[in-house]
Amino acid sequence: MRKRLLSVLKVRPEEGRLVLLVAFLFACIQAGQGLGDNAASALFLLRFGVEYLPVMYIAAGLLTICITMAYSTGLSRFDKGQFFPWIITAFAVLLVIERLAILLSYPFLYPAIWLTVTGMGGILGAIVWNLAGEVCDARQAKRLFPLFTSAGILGSVIGNALTGVAAKLLGTDNLFILYAVLLAVAFYLIRTIAASHFPKNRATQSKNTLWEDLRGGFDYVRSSPLLRLVAFSSILFSVLFFSVAFPFNKVITASYPDEAGVAGFLGLFNSVTTAATFLVSLFLANRIYTRLGIINSIFLMPLAYILCFVVFTLHYDLGGAAVARFVQLVVLAGVSGTAWNAMFNIIPSQKRGQVQAFDSGVPSQLGVMISGVLLIIADKLLTVQQIFLMGTLIAVICGVFVWRMRTAYAQALVDALRAGRLEVFSSNETSFHGFQPDASALNVVIHGLQDSRPTTRQLAAEILGKMQASSAIPALSRLLSDPEAAVRTSAIAALGNLQASFELESIIALLKDPEEQVREKALMVVSQLHPSPSASLIENISSVMKDDPAVSVQLQAAATLIILGSEEESASYLTRWLKSSELQIRLSALKIIADTTTYMKSSFDMRLLENSLNDGSPAIRRAAIFALAGLKAGAINETLISHLNDANETVRQAAAQVLRQRGQDSRPLVLAIFKTENPAIDSALDALAPGNPKSLGPLRQFAMREIERARTLRNQLASLPPAGRCTIFLRDQLRTCCSISEGRVIKTIGLFGDMQSMDLVRKSMHGSNPENRAAALEALDTIGDKQLAKNIVSLLEEEPLRSDPSAAIESLLKSTDPWTRVLAVCAIPELELHGLTPQLKELTAEPDALLQEAVQKSLAHFDEVNMDTLNTISILERILLLREIPIFGGLSPEDLKRVAEIAHEQWYPQNTNIFNQGDEGNVMFVIVEGRVQVVRTSDSHEKVLAERGPGDFIGEMAIIDSVPRFATLHTLSDVRMLAIDGLTFMGILRERPEVSVAVLRSLSGRLRAMSM
Repeated sequence: MRKRLLSVLKVRPEEGRLVLLVAFLFACIQAGQGLGDNAASALFLLRFGVEYLPVMYIAAGLLTICITMAYSTGLSRFDKGQFFPWIITAFAVLLVIERLAILLSYPFLYPAIWLTVTGMGGILGAIVWNLAGEVCDARQAKRLFPLFTSAGILGSVIGNALTGVAAKLLGTDNLFILYAVLLAVAFYLIRTIAASHFPKNRATQSKNTLWEDLRGGFDYVRSSPLLRLVAFSSILFSVLFFSVAFPFNKVITASYPDEAGVAGFLGLFNSVTTAATFLVSLFLANRIYTRLGIINSIFLMPLAYILCFVVFTLHYDLGGAAVARFVQLVVLAGVSGTAWNAMFNIIPSQKRGQVQAFDSGVPSQLGVMISGVLLIIADKLLTVQQIFLMGTLIAVICGVFVWRMRTAYAQALVDALRAGRLEVFSSNETSFHGFQPDASALNVVIHGLQDSRPTTRQLAAEILGKMQASSAIPALSRLLSDPEAAVRTSAIAALGNLQASFELESIIALLKDPEEQVREKALMVVSQLHPSPSASLIENISSVMKDDPAVSVQLQAAATLIILGSEEESASYLTRWLKSSELQIRLSALKIIADTTTYMKSSFDMRLLENSLNDGSPAIRRAAIFALAGLKAGAINETLISHLNDANETVRQAAAQVLRQRGQDSRPLVLAIFKTENPAIDSALDALAPGNPKSLGPLRQFAMREIERARTLRNQLASLPPAGRCTIFLRDQLRTCCSISEGRVIKTIGLFGDMQSMDLVRKSMHGSNPENRAAALEALDTIGDKQLAKNIVSLLEEEPLRSDPSAAIESLLKSTDPWTRVLAVCAIPELELHGLTPQLKELTAEPDALLQEAVQKSLAHFDEVNMDTLNTISILERILLLREIPIFGGLSPEDLKRVAEIAHEQWYPQNTNIFNQGDEGNVMFVIVEGRVQVVRTSDSHEKVLAERGPGDFIGEMAIIDSVPRFATLHTLSDVRMLAIDGLTFMGILRERPEVSVAVLRSLSGRLRAMSM
């Protein structure tokens, strides 16, 4: 029953206690506010006068600004777990004092009570929503905030329903005591929630001044286009709120002669209103948010106000006032208010409270004050109909602001993802762009060209080229004769960037410079300046290509000749270089073809590149693909498509990049991949340019298939318990496959138009920060294609369906992924699934050697076959072992297999030195069985530095540093190890950054342990 209720309410099992506590807190606060507001309003309206309400609005605005700014300051200076209960306690004590003060019968007490209860309500509302934002991320907010709102509404229903009865039994004055009692309960709930669910160690003492703290929320709002619109909307919403509340109160006061009657009507009306709001919030709000989104849900509020003023205009009486107020409160509290608070969850948690406090304390209260001034003026100068017409106009203006928030909200979500530092450096930054118009900075850099230090002159020349400072050309020209080759090279490059064509002769003269780097840079700049290809210039460069002692200069000369229109002379040299046995020469030749294809008068003979495309070096294959990019031959597209399946990732990326550049010609071939189970799908996604209408249909079908694939994988994952290392490995493999499918769908959504934002979403989804992940989901729901986004968000937020483990394993045995099948077979004995032995026997006919090994071991576990025990470790066992070692734990099964295949098994008896201090270090070891000591000898004394056991790795430092062994490795027992040679290990570090990070993490842990 409990699970079904949680499912209906969209509450996950682990959230149950938290949701109950927060919901009860909302209910207590709202019940107390219902009692307090009704009592304060009744006492003020009948003991002081309804005509003073507009003045009270102005006073309430000023008071609330002051206390809200104080509250905002407190958020940055105190631990919220302590600060919130302090405020609750102070409010409860204040209520008791005010109740006692009523005994004095001073008339001015009633405005004071009305003001304090009104101001108190704003702060209490900020507290409960700040608390909810503290324990919920952006996605939880969208799902759970309506529940909290519903609980608050239910509390308000109860409080308002009891107002009339309690006022008659206890007296209207004593309702404040009931309010204080409910605040005492709220005090207990906040302490409990803070102790269990608030982040630890959040208490900080602000080093800012009071003014700096007060400006905190304002500065954040000012810097955000969305929050600026929110601030203006808050002002208008406050004006609109009281533009309905005031005429409603006037009608009620005129209709009931005594305070008990007013309090009773208000209690009954608010009870009915909040009951309706409760139903709307509980049963409709989530659906509205899902269908319309956050901002469109807020947009309902201006529409509701327009309806209110229409009703007032047609029926300005008790019935019309009740209908208008009913519409206002139900839409505000049931739908738009919750969406409004959920919108703030895109703000970083450390700033969220301040910003919310600023919004409710400054713009909202300015709106309250403005509404008071407008109502005073309008009451004297305008007719009732004119007042309502003015309200309608304000509602329309407010609607325009909210409509503009749609785009700003989407951009704010993207900014929130970028704030997660997923992209540290922007690719489109212009170096030294800010200094370009700065004359003093320019003079400093030009002065640096005369510095006595060559490095300073070189750096100054580089900066001037990037600053686009054409006035520095004469000073740079003088550096062409600088004694330092690096300075001359930088000066040539800077002159090329500045398009200093009148220095061409001086640059050509440097083709005879004694330094290779100077001659090469001079050739590059000659082509960059696009001179007239005179016969003497062509002859000069041609002689360099034929006679220069440096091959790199010859290659650059050939590129320059092609750019200048002399292609024929370079062709024979390019052919010779492409056939060179030296890797670097072949790479340079391919780069020349890639850089100069657009200048060639006829397409380069594709046959010259075929050997390069099939070269064993990934770097050569990648360079050949870029060389093909500018060629027009139609067969090139088919060639590039085949390389989307290349074994090397960088080659696949290059093929995808070139295919995307070729656009219309390659698109049909790329889209055909999505109709199959081709492993090139990930590269094919990169090979498509975003926004092309002809791609959308096939991509939508592919995305829906991937969503179903991910759903199946999630269900299978949920069905498997972590029974052993093979099952855990299988679970991780399923999780990885599911993540790949999710990433494919998100990338596909990016191809519908906003690739950059979806790339941020995809990275955030796979990050460890829950706030970033929540913001990513919200961005996906807001920015992406609505149909696909709805399906993927539903997938990511729904609970997976669990089945019997045997059913899940049986389906995995039919998987097209070979590693999933192998691991599923290995998991069968760990899960003791005897019933699957027939399926295992069917797999004995499979050709895959690794699968056969797994099947034989699983059948042997059930005594279905006899299997000899081997003294050596099988490939599968090595893979499982390597995965348990921290530095290899993040590798894919394919990578683990490659490492396992090159890892040599070695055995050492007890009391043996595996290597000695000072030996050359060219092998690292992974311990399979046994224990060893790391012993260092210094001044004839031996010191045991560490003991290592199964799963540890040893000897990596000598490989990384290329230095002799730091210590001796001694066996304490018989030891079995896997040895990985140094060259292989360094290759793993270069190709798999995650291994490098894991090594650094492990070394850091060892250093900490040694320093303790």
